[in-house]
Parts: sequence; structure tokens; C-alpha cells
Amino acid sequence: VALIPIEGTLVHKGAYVGAYSGRTSYEGLQAQVLRALRNPAVKGVVFEVDSFGGELAGAFETADLIARLSAEKPTLAILTDHALSAGYLLASAARQIIIPEHGRAGSIGVVTLHADLSAALEQRGIKVTVLRAGAQKMAANPFEPLVDDTTQRLLGDLEAARTTFAESVGRYRGTRFTSQAALATEAQDYRGSEAVALGLADATGHALEAFDGFVRAINAKNSAHAFRAN
Repeated sequence: VALIPIEGTLVHKGAYVGAYSGRTSYEGLQAQVLRALRNPAVKGVVFEVDSFGGELAGAFETADLIARLSAEKPTLAILTDHALSAGYLLASAARQIIIPEHGRAGSIGVVTLHADLSAALEQRGIKVTVLRAGAQKMAANPFEPLVDDTTQRLLGDLEAARTTFAESVGRYRGTRFTSQAALATEAQDYRGSEAVALGLADATGHALEAFDGFVRAINAKNSAHAFRAN
């Protein structure tokens, strides 16, 4: 059984940055998933998940790769605390999800921030002039207030990403938690038993017990195959 950690802030690039840095890269996760997929000695994969999420870029591709692995080999996502936002997207691509009673899962949504510093700069006597070729160049910069059409465009992009997020979760979880159910949460997150009742997770449990149970199931399956082969 391979163990792949999904911990901390999720970032697009970074190869094998890991939990020691507070980050996990999608690039590194994809390499580990592919190695587990291609290695015949790996009979099952556990994803140890404790992440509040991270960057959008690379998230959907990584989740689809985990789903591809799950279609070929048994997988289990064990939440050691939280699986939120992109962290939940990745966990949902495993065959089963185990969550601790006081862990949380969900936050199926997308967010971006804009800080308008123009008034603060004006008070300090600083005037920033933005010279642009192309009306939308740096339209969301922090030195000017957002205009309505830029705000609406950004909101449209965010809603499109949230819809893709919900559709991906619905595809991975199937009837247990549909895309419509994912959208209906309005990016809320849920504690252990609440998450199980809604279908975001499959059971509550202790991480070590869940891991041991998964290993026993893999060993029993492989023993049965060996017996039939003999």
C-alpha cells in the first residue's frame, strides 16, 4: 500500500515540496500518483489529507489523475483533520473517504481577493498612474477601484470554476454526493458526522484504524487471488 500525503497549502508547481514547508504541489502529487498507478507492486493507495485548499491551477488535473488511479486500484482518502476546497476536491476522487468526528470537509467554492489601496495611498500623498495599452490590462490592480464590468467578469469566472468543482465532485462521488448537492452547499464545510450524512464522506473513524483496515483488506484480496491462481 502506497501512502501519499496531501497536506498544507496546495500549489501548482514546486515538484516535491512537502509538508515540512507547509505546502504540497500538484506537480509532486501527480508524479507520485503516476508512480503508484504504474507500479504493479502497489496494490492500493491511501491519501492522507489535511489541507484547507490552495491554488486553482493544477487542481482539476490532479483530481482527475487520482480518479484514474481509483478506477484501476483501491484508494482511500483518510482525513487527519480537514479536507477543504481543493483539498476536498482531491479527496473526493478516492474510492472512499474517512473523516474524524471533529474534522471538516467541503468548502466547494472558489474565492479571489481584491484590495483597493487607492484611498490609503491618496491620504499619504501618493498618486499612482496606470498607463495601459488594452482597456482590460491590469483591470483588477490594487491601485484603482474595481469597476462594475470587471467585478462581474471576475464573478463569472469564479462561478464557472465553482460549477466545474461541483461537477467533478459529482462525477467522483456519484449518487453518494451529486453535483447538485455540491452546489447546494454554497461552499459550506461540515463536521465529521454531518459530512457523512450529506455524502461528502463515507464514514467517521480514527486515521490509524482506517489505515490498518485498508491494509488488511488489500492483503486479504491479494491472498484470495493467490489462492485461486494456485
